[in-house]
Amino acid sequence: MFTSKHCLTIVSFLLLVFLADAALAQRPLRGRIVYSITYPGSNVDLAELQELPERAVILTKNNLVRTELSGENAGLFQIKISDGNAKETATMLEILREKYVIRRNSQEIQNALRNMPQPELEFTDETREILGYTCRKVIARVTDDFGNEYESEIYYTPEIPGEAFNFDTPYHEIPGLMLLYEMRVGQLNMRYEAQSVRSRLFVGGRNFYVTRDYQVVTYDELRARLQGNF
Repeated sequence: MFTSKHCLTIVSFLLLVFLADAALAQRPLRGRIVYSITYPGSNVDLAELQELPERAVILTKNNLVRTELSGENAGLFQIKISDGNAKETATMLEILREKYVIRRNSQEIQNALRNMPQPELEFTDETREILGYTCRKVIARVTDDFGNEYESEIYYTPEIPGEAFNFDTPYHEIPGLMLLYEMRVGQLNMRYEAQSVRSRLFVGGRNFYVTRDYQVVTYDELRARLQGNF
């Protein structure tokens, strides 16, 4: 059962999923990436955490990226399709048995990013091996609207360049696939940690289409609908 407090958590979560879905090789990567999702340092109660996604599955082909977030008790189901060539996204959500899609073009994505606290990125010489990839460490520092400063570590692999994955995130300057990273909005912090990367898999083109049963809305319209239900 959703409450008004749960609604606020979902609104923060929506901001993150629109701006936080992972990170192409000298050739575009074709395959599947699986991340676990945890919420360290989030100031939300256990009941709210249990309703948030625990897993991200990414399919990618020809600079198209499909990210599906799910969890055993997740209160919403979300699929995001990103076009790394056109720099556009379509985010499909199922909330309270209703289906919505939010489309954003390149200009709308840039406007949304400018309205978020911008991270300061420190690229280091430190490396770490993750899933057989040599990853480089980046320290991300961000100050929220209340003056609180947060620091997190990002590990990305330059073996899989990341423009199609990163263009719509605050980490668009990072040139590779991020295999470990965090993103924060308000009291909610999401940590993505790659569990597997499989390349050269068959990925059908139908994975990157929005079906007709989704209502087209803007983020502000969806937020107003959610808040009106509580």
